[in-house]
Amino acid sequence: MSGNQSDETNGIIDYPSALERTGDDSEFLTELLDLYVREFSPAYEKLLTAVIGKNFTAVREIGHGLKGSSANLSLLGLREAAYRMETAGREEDAAKAEKALADIEKEFQRLQEHLATR
Repeated sequence: MSGNQSDETNGIIDYPSALERTGDDSEFLTELLDLYVREFSPAYEKLLTAVIGKNFTAVREIGHGLKGSSANLSLLGLREAAYRMETAGREEDAAKAEKALADIEKEFQRLQEHLATR
């Protein structure tokens, strides 16, 4: 894997980058990750509703917000999937939005599994 991507995380989270963003405070990073996990479900539900309703403005905006929060925590797979969601909203592409939604759900599951083993 590349220099910034930790082998142990399989592309889920870039710990060196995340720790740098938190001033090397691993407890604070853990708190932020816990907060991210707690806030994910309400955001995901809003995103699901927007995708089903083909509300592309909401798809773009929620995707953008999720991309930012994922990037701030160096959550690599989630950031990429959220970027694809934001793009699907901007392009008003329902098929891409549905695919991105499935990817976001898969990446979040990977994150939860990873955090449970740390």
